[in-house]
Amino acid sequence: EEEEEEEEEEEEEEEEEIAKSEEEIAKSEEEIAIDISKEMNVNSSIAFAALAASNGNAELAREIIAYEVQSTCSVSDDSEDLAALVEEGYDAAAAKRALALSELNVNDARAILEAEAEDERLRNEEMEKQRQAEEEARMEAARKAKAERDAQARAEAESKMKTVTIPANFDPTSGGMAKPPQQQPQSSPQGAPKEAKKEDVVFEVTGETLQKLVLESPVPVLLDIYADWCGPCKALTPALEQMAIKSGGMFRLAKLNTDNDRAITSALGVTALPTVMGINNGIIQNSFQGMPTEESLKAFLMALLTGSAPSPPKTQKDLENMADLSSKLAKMAGAAAFPFSARERLQERISSRLDDLVLEHHGDMAAADESARILRTLLSNIVNKPSESKFRKVNLNNAKIQSKVGAFTSCLTILKNVGFVKDNTTDGKIMLLGKGKPVINVAPVSIARDCIDKWADINRYNIAKAARKRKDEIARARLAKEREERGEQSDDEEDQSPQIVKPDPDAAIIKLRFQGKKKTHEFGFHADDPLRAILHKIDSVLNGESINDTKQLQITCAARRLIIKSLDDTKLDQTFRDLRLSPTASLVVKIGAEPTAPATSETTSLAERAAAKKEKKKKGSHTMQTTGIYSKDDDNKMELIDGGGGVWYEHDVSDDEPEKEESADQTNSKDSSEEQPEKEVDKEEEEEEEESADGDSDEE
Repeated sequence: EEEEEEEEEEEEEEEEEIAKSEEEIAKSEEEIAIDISKEMNVNSSIAFAALAASNGNAELAREIIAYEVQSTCSVSDDSEDLAALVEEGYDAAAAKRALALSELNVNDARAILEAEAEDERLRNEEMEKQRQAEEEARMEAARKAKAERDAQARAEAESKMKTVTIPANFDPTSGGMAKPPQQQPQSSPQGAPKEAKKEDVVFEVTGETLQKLVLESPVPVLLDIYADWCGPCKALTPALEQMAIKSGGMFRLAKLNTDNDRAITSALGVTALPTVMGINNGIIQNSFQGMPTEESLKAFLMALLTGSAPSPPKTQKDLENMADLSSKLAKMAGAAAFPFSARERLQERISSRLDDLVLEHHGDMAAADESARILRTLLSNIVNKPSESKFRKVNLNNAKIQSKVGAFTSCLTILKNVGFVKDNTTDGKIMLLGKGKPVINVAPVSIARDCIDKWADINRYNIAKAARKRKDEIARARLAKEREERGEQSDDEEDQSPQIVKPDPDAAIIKLRFQGKKKTHEFGFHADDPLRAILHKIDSVLNGESINDTKQLQITCAARRLIIKSLDDTKLDQTFRDLRLSPTASLVVKIGAEPTAPATSETTSLAERAAAKKEKKKKGSHTMQTTGIYSKDDDNKMELIDGGGGVWYEHDVSDDEPEKEESADQTNSKDSSEEQPEKEVDKEEEEEEEESADGDSDEE
């Protein structure tokens, strides 16, 4: 009997467990998670995570939670890692559990917490969607029930209609019965459209839905840009809604909240609220700001629905401005409606096809760039004018397009990736984009164009190199053709090379020029001739005038750094070779005053010229300003000005007053104290010598 009782108890327990499991299965996952969290005193997110890990098994979820609770005991409440996670904003219990699961690894614990937060967000979104779906289902059921009740009420009303019995002998012409006045049934005005449902003609648009609901709308659109805090908007918007409903779908009203889409309203140049724009086939036709009058609003709608010119008429500047705004609206709406994942996939495909285009051109980057440029032009025309259907057609019968685009699979694939399809009515020779649509989404076209620009920028060096190579090949081919036309004689002339004539080492070619003159005289001597021989040539140039007794000559060679006087017999007796004036040299001759004491050396003549320069007087009046540190008692005619920061400015004023001549004693003392004479050269002589040096170096 005891064994039977035990067996009965076990069977009852099993039945209870089965019933409990069936009850849990019947419950939703959300209810199970809430029950488990209350039962085990844990967070509902932990219960949801345990249920997800156990595939909905409640018992296994409880075991998982029990294990996690036991593991969290190993984490101290005073742990620095726990305190750091709590400071970051995570729940203390969840952070403690994450540290236990990650074996006290803070980074892993943070990753677990972020993953759980993401799961919680997705779960909440899913639950919200389910609640919305249930609410919509309830509302739909309520609408159906109301419709059924209304139909039943109408049926009952029709069944209770009164009937009038007319006698068989009734005479309508007799005055025995007064005819009641007939009431004309009320009817809507002749030709008035049937009212449309609000949800069919009034839309709340965002950046993502602007392309579909506004630009691609089959009927004209009133774009109402408003804000919740705008008083005039609250008065105008309901009136526009009623007009859209009563129009029977002749136009639709799209409401855009400027607080939610500031980028779009800023691009459209919205400066006041409310702003209403009339859009037809993706193009802004007209707009107004503020509260309009009844007459102006009727004229606005009439022009939009009939396509007539707006009143008052727009100027050319206004039309250009609306065209620019239409282009901006098309670009922004298309970009917002095009998903980011699709954008990345399209960019990858276009880049891959451009690389394939180079292979199809056998590695010729210049030829590939030509095809890419034509392709970019076709796409750019669409981006700039998306409403122009002529730009959305690619004619492969065109010789240039066929040779640069149609002949390459990569180019055709790029066109197909952005939405082009072949027109079967033309045997595939014409490709169309958005056939039958008044406006298209230009985002894929713009992405493809930007990819081509990026590819060209990355490969600009190789493209330029290939273009230069092609240009050289064309030039070589042209030259070869010209040589063939000229014949063999031209080839012989091409092969001839100039003969280099070496100068005679025993010759001395002297180019002579008088100071202040531009004419150059060229004389030939033997390298071993003395320099004195050049004096005879100078006599012949001067028409036999004797210069040895009356005048002094100075011969200068800047390239050899030589300055020789006609009275210096030692130098004149040296040969051209000794003076390094062979095989060529350029000399400048200066005819001086009557001879003085014979010069003994080159340094003496330089000292004399320096002394002569000192004796020259300064003519005219001028000022000179220099910078530096000067002694205040240096006995000069200058005014010292303190410029600040340790800088003094020296201001010199000179005039035509004669300078005091130094005494002979002072001159002798200065000459005796100088170890070397000053080596100053007149500026005019230096210029002449430099010109001579340049000419000599060119000859060499």
